[in-house]
Amino acid sequence: MKRITPLVLAAAAGGALLWRRARRSASGEPTVLGPEAVRRLYDRLAPVYDQAATAYGLVGGGRYRRRAVEALRLAPGDTAVDLCCGTGANLPLLVEAVGPTGRVVGVDLSPGMLAQARQRVEAEGWENVELVEADVRAFAFPEPVHDVLSTFGIEMVPEHAAVIARAVDALASGGRIAVGGLRRPDGWPEWLIRAGEIVNRPFGASRAYEDIQPWRSVEAHAEEVRYEAYLLGAAYLATGQAPDPS
Repeated sequence: MKRITPLVLAAAAGGALLWRRARRSASGEPTVLGPEAVRRLYDRLAPVYDQAATAYGLVGGGRYRRRAVEALRLAPGDTAVDLCCGTGANLPLLVEAVGPTGRVVGVDLSPGMLAQARQRVEAEGWENVELVEADVRAFAFPEPVHDVLSTFGIEMVPEHAAVIARAVDALASGGRIAVGGLRRPDGWPEWLIRAGEIVNRPFGASRAYEDIQPWRSVEAHAEEVRYEAYLLGAAYLATGQAPDPS
């Protein structure tokens, strides 16, 4: 228990930064948000989102993202798509992996979050990064796509199964997918789960999302799937490879 509590307290510091901005969207009964509600919420959060994310970095967020990108086994010249890219936290790792001859496409529903990502791209001078404002449910994958990534976002999409199925279908031969985010941890006491919900409520997350399990969709559509648990079971990473077309 002593190991779990600091994780919640550190994340709470980030949640507190957002609470005043998001309290209206977070009030009331837990509910799965529709795309327009998600867009409005994250447009409001965008200016302070990265400040809050630093708190999650204290509990291993940076290592988690590195592991997710490493699992894609990207090579120079590859095209990688980052679904629900937000402010672009994964972009530095992806750009480094694909090199100057590769291409990175970030997709997000929120223009506010993409504006923050665009500032990151312009500050770094990345010329091989494209940012697309789109609902991932309707996003048209470019050809070819060698790898698809989504961290801390796809669980906000109730139709994640169809998105992941299309992503795997879009992958070139040997292409890989990595999907990860938060989940209801097994074995945690109820009071601690409730504390985690309060911490993440400003981000639109609630217990209404408990039954959304994107890793199951990765298992259903990809091959050589590997599941990894992080943050004592409160986060996951599911990786796999496109099926052999033969």
